Amino acid sequence: MDDLDKKILGELQKDARVPFRKISELHGISIGTVHNRLKKLKDDGILKGFVPILDNQKLGYTIIALVYIKVEGGHLQDIKEELINTFPEINVIFQTSGIYDLVLIARFQNMIDFSSFNNKISKLTNMKAETNIVLDTLKDDYFMKL
Repeated sequence: MDDLDKKILGELQKDARVPFRKISELHGISIGTVHNRLKKLKDDGILKGFVPILDNQKLGYTIIALVYIKVEGGHLQDIKEELINTFPEINVIFQTSGIYDLVLIARFQNMIDFSSFNNKISKLTNMKAETNIVLDTLKDDYFMKL
């Protein structure tokens, strides 16, 4: 990935619907170059796709929970699969180093949904979970500095 690729991706991070023509005009390149560069970035797995960024608050998901999980013994793969397949409330699962094996981010519309999730996750065997509710979001940025 060179500087031109970074410039093209930078424009898309500002607005993924920006026309290729505008990108080409801004950077003095042909529309075909923009198209070919983006195709290569997609083929290489750098550009995964184009998705809308939703406002969770406006959609009613006002509760964010961080869940820290310590897995016992050799059950990590089983726990990961169960979390992925059983809990649609989980938006992100990180496998981490340190005290905890997994860190999750989950979103809920109300305390009843959160409580139900917390009860279900606490019943999983071969692991211990610690759950914290986010009080304030100081930064929530999806963009990479290129």
